[in-house]
Amino acid sequence: MLERVLALIERYHGLRLDANLPALTPGRVAVVESPRRLRREQSYAFVHALWWTWLLDGRSVVSVPPGAGPAVQAAIGGVTAMEQLTDPALIQVLRVALAPALDQAGLPQPRRASHDLFFACDGAALCPHNHGECRRLRDTAISPAEGLHLPTHCFPDGLVYGVVAESQVVSVAYAHRTNLMEEQVADLGVETAPGYRRRGYAQTAVSAVVTEIARNGGVAYYSCSPDNHASAATARSVGFMPYGRNFVLSSLQEG
Repeated sequence: MLERVLALIERYHGLRLDANLPALTPGRVAVVESPRRLRREQSYAFVHALWWTWLLDGRSVVSVPPGAGPAVQAAIGGVTAMEQLTDPALIQVLRVALAPALDQAGLPQPRRASHDLFFACDGAALCPHNHGECRRLRDTAISPAEGLHLPTHCFPDGLVYGVVAESQVVSVAYAHRTNLMEEQVADLGVETAPGYRRRGYAQTAVSAVVTEIARNGGVAYYSCSPDNHASAATARSVGFMPYGRNFVLSSLQEG
């Protein structure tokens, strides 16, 4: 079962990077050039100009724009551990390495550096939670609680579950519209209104999305920043397995 989960996650994540993850060699950092690094992410205004994934088994790949490969390869020669990805000096060197390719494409230089952990889960690994009334949402008929934003880009056909309390949606989990393997991989987003946290609502909504995607043999993908301990705890409590870490340099593309 674990092998099937990882195979789906690796295929999905590999498509996002334009990389063959199973072919990577542990202990070596591969650099791949991809035109995806010059395009906005589905449903977002960000262009992920550099996407570096480091898997827990030691495999690592950096996805960069066409033409930036040699400069990035030279810049990462001394990187041997995922902990180095937070080094400000390394981040600046990578920005410089990307600059010519982004200038040629007419794109702004990346100002946003983000790090996240990512996890995987399927129906077999799922630890269900049932805190509150959870239902599938297809529209905005039920208003969100203060401080909560409904994923309207996922309505009406996207996979969205919300916990309803006091006649309002207080927590929501949903599958991002990535346009990649959406019937097989639920790339999860989750949000809970500030006044309703620490009640198990996020776990309940996430459980519902995992259950739904697993009905058709699919799996779920969950990511959060390394310092968001509450979000990581939510993932683990629902049955998600740690799988790797991402480092992304992004720029905002208007229009």
